[in-house]
Amino acid sequence: MRILHLSKYYPPEPGGIEHVVRCQAEGAREAGHKVTVVCGAGPGGRGPEAVETVKGVQVIRLPTYGVVWSQPIIKGYLKRSAGSADIVHMHHPHPLADIAALTRVIAPIVVTHHSDVRRQRLIRPFYMPLVRAVHRKASAIAVPTRSHVTISNELRGFEEKCHIIPFGVDEVRFSPGEVRKPRAFEAFDGRPVGLFVGRLANYKGLDVLLDAVRGTELAVVVVGTGELEDWLKRAVERLGVESNVSLAGAVDAQELPDYYCAADYFVLPSTTPAEMFGVCLVEAMACGTPIITTALETGVREVNAPGVVGLEVEVGDSADLREAMQKLAGDSALRSEMGVKARKRVVERFTLRGMIDAHLKLYTEILAAG
Repeated sequence: MRILHLSKYYPPEPGGIEHVVRCQAEGAREAGHKVTVVCGAGPGGRGPEAVETVKGVQVIRLPTYGVVWSQPIIKGYLKRSAGSADIVHMHHPHPLADIAALTRVIAPIVVTHHSDVRRQRLIRPFYMPLVRAVHRKASAIAVPTRSHVTISNELRGFEEKCHIIPFGVDEVRFSPGEVRKPRAFEAFDGRPVGLFVGRLANYKGLDVLLDAVRGTELAVVVVGTGELEDWLKRAVERLGVESNVSLAGAVDAQELPDYYCAADYFVLPSTTPAEMFGVCLVEAMACGTPIITTALETGVREVNAPGVVGLEVEVGDSADLREAMQKLAGDSALRSEMGVKARKRVVERFTLRGMIDAHLKLYTEILAAG
């Protein structure tokens, strides 16, 4: 089978969508299929087109001339999207891929709906007809949770096309193991340590996290980069929480499991529905680490099982978050119990193999149906 993925970016560019695309692409390649990914070179990547093979996957990185409303301007994307394939797998939201689907793609289309377009209110009325036209043309729409369907405006009327295929992680690579504490944990002198991993963006609730730890003995390691990186450094100093927060910055993917295993609990204080799933939650759970999430009506609530594998707090409520962090920090038995159940939940529902096999089965069924 020849599979073509249409994505904004591809690793080493960071991001949850990029992680999912890579896992799907590499998994299909390992199963013996020919896989190509068309993507941008990354924000500001204006160099010439680059074609490389990464773990057997052909990756075509195209010159990228800036970003408008979170969407990259990628030279040559439509032309490259017309490549021969048996299945074209798009990752939404991505307007260039939508245009390609309607004007260049002749193979059956699968759309992974990662989220609605929410922030760009000015363009949404113009973009929605394009999205719905793509959904009409698509053979199937893959979503990682039921919440993606129930809260989506863009998927209304297309519910019968939706297939729930949870995102998964490698439960062998992300697994409980000997604790090798990274340097970022050393400053906390044996105190229980929380962990945040993610893009440093507005919707992640980092301001709520800083307010939650202020004036307490709570400790947290923050892993990630993004547009709020400079703001976060200044805020840590301004709020006087240098003894509470360790900023680890970018962490190599190979080292990331060490961070999850070294942490006593994981915290994701996101404040808007832009947080639709949270692959980082599954990674933490796979390592036997309990989680704290906010009560968003998104797939986050389906990843967490509040009271079983972690705790849930009110959105944007720093006092509630502080109480939950103190509860886990002060109860090692509860952390251990939740961690065991978190690992079990991943093995049962969120494995990489399960995600890959489900997509390959869907491709096969579409092609067999003609």
